[in-house]
Amino acid sequence: MRIGIVSSYPPRHCGIGSYAHAQAQRLRSEGHEVTVITPLDGEGDVRVGFMGGGGFREAERRGASWDRIIVHFEPGLHNRSGPRAIVSKIRSSLALLSLIRRWPTVEIVVHEAHRARWWRPDHVILRRAFARGQLLFHTDAERRRLEHDYRIRVRAQLIEHRDGVHVRGPGDREKARRHLGLDPEPPLFLCAGFLHPWKGFERAVRAFAGSEGPGELVIVGSVRDARRTHVAYAAELRALAEETDGVTLIESFQSDEDFDAWVTAADHLVLPYTRAWSSGALARGRALGTPAIVSAVGGLPEQAGPDDEVVHSDDELTEIFGRIRRNASAHRGEVEVRP
Repeated sequence: MRIGIVSSYPPRHCGIGSYAHAQAQRLRSEGHEVTVITPLDGEGDVRVGFMGGGGFREAERRGASWDRIIVHFEPGLHNRSGPRAIVSKIRSSLALLSLIRRWPTVEIVVHEAHRARWWRPDHVILRRAFARGQLLFHTDAERRRLEHDYRIRVRAQLIEHRDGVHVRGPGDREKARRHLGLDPEPPLFLCAGFLHPWKGFERAVRAFAGSEGPGELVIVGSVRDARRTHVAYAAELRALAEETDGVTLIESFQSDEDFDAWVTAADHLVLPYTRAWSSGALARGRALGTPAIVSAVGGLPEQAGPDDEVVHSDDELTEIFGRIRRNASAHRGEVEVRP
């Protein structure tokens, strides 16, 4: 089968790009002929400017050559910000609608969609596009949210988020900790991902500070785009981490290999998000076998696995930290008294 994919792509620091890269690799390994359309900073087969719908227009031009077209959708991938934002959003929405009208079998992987505002012309156009397209979601909660926000019924299919994960890095916790130069003993809690306010990493720091027992909390991440709110959040998180015993903030973008090493090294992945659709980090954690502590927001409860814990409040998060750390302390005591 000949397949076209429209998405951000490595080397851009973008979880959706990593997802699309893993998807393209998997499809090619299955024998499909895959062409990837990426922004100018992506190492795809075709590079075009995405802002204002350029990727959609390129896919429409090439659609006759493909049996299947997959579009990765998140507003920030296709729309400008700043003074020209509204024009860019309208052009992008029109381009997506035109693509779907020309090629009705287009599949749209909805990574996130903004809440509809009915006075905005781009959202009126997007409503028409979503109503005509085949939409792919990682959780049913995301589908329900979009249908509620846009007041439509959609042709939807659920897809496993882990299908977009290609695992790299050390294969077990001991090797991963050695690779990262970490102490092999204490329990390690990990927050990982881009730093912005709705990640809620400060909630994990306060919950860790409010609990007792052995262990460390490490936050690994970086600011993806230097918006004022994101930069301010990173500064506040940095100050909070510096004044909290047992907490370390490592501000750097991690390669897929090192990101997987951190997740593998951790005893628990902590995702205390205040807003989310679904989580690539949670998908990687499940693929690597690291249990997670996740907030009950968006599609995360549905995405969580049987070994993960879903929390509904800051107090509950603190209690879980304390329980895990106390159990680790008790286990250490048992080990120490053995003859």
